[in-house]
Amino acid sequence: MTDFITTYGGTLFRGFLWTIILVSGGFAIGSMFGALLASMLVSQKKFVGWLARSYVELIRNTPFLIQAMLLFALMGVLRIRLEPVLVGLVAVAIYSAAYMAEIIRGGLNSIPLGQHEGARALAIGPFLQFRLIILPQLLPFVLPASVNLLATLCKESAFLAGVSVAELTFSGQVVITQTFLIFEVWAVIGVLYLVLVLSIMALAQFLEQRMRWVNPAR
Repeated sequence: MTDFITTYGGTLFRGFLWTIILVSGGFAIGSMFGALLASMLVSQKKFVGWLARSYVELIRNTPFLIQAMLLFALMGVLRIRLEPVLVGLVAVAIYSAAYMAEIIRGGLNSIPLGQHEGARALAIGPFLQFRLIILPQLLPFVLPASVNLLATLCKESAFLAGVSVAELTFSGQVVITQTFLIFEVWAVIGVLYLVLVLSIMALAQFLEQRMRWVNPAR
């Protein structure tokens, strides 16, 4: 076992790091794009809302692996040469944006309309209105669902191995072809995914405790 870790541990660890980079980077980009989509979903302009809804429903109702494969194929058709990892990052961002749009939309709809009207009555500008009034109320609603999405992305990212992105699952497949230790390698990969997801859940629980409006001990 020591020889295995010494020889192939670096390969698996690099794949593990690339999984973290892909998921965290794609989630961050997708969250920003999702916020824009959410604003379009709640827009009074029907055509704008229809465009956002079409995107959200298309992405949410098709498999992530198919989306990634289509994106890689599109790069070939357009003759755009990008590293597989970068295309994988874009695929994760596209996928997460659709789910974040619905999460943020739900959070925005949960905030009473009187909050917006009160801010306008006090002549508070849109930026300060969002930062001081909307955002503090939005985060407690958005955080739990966002964490679940992030954990899902960690597991869904394994499908990127099917398009040769050098994340954890792909690295495991490389090690298996060299060692034929099928059970052992998949067991290690499973443990690494478990550690990653549980770490995200622990961090989310800590943040939820910090953002509670009312002290539960009272």
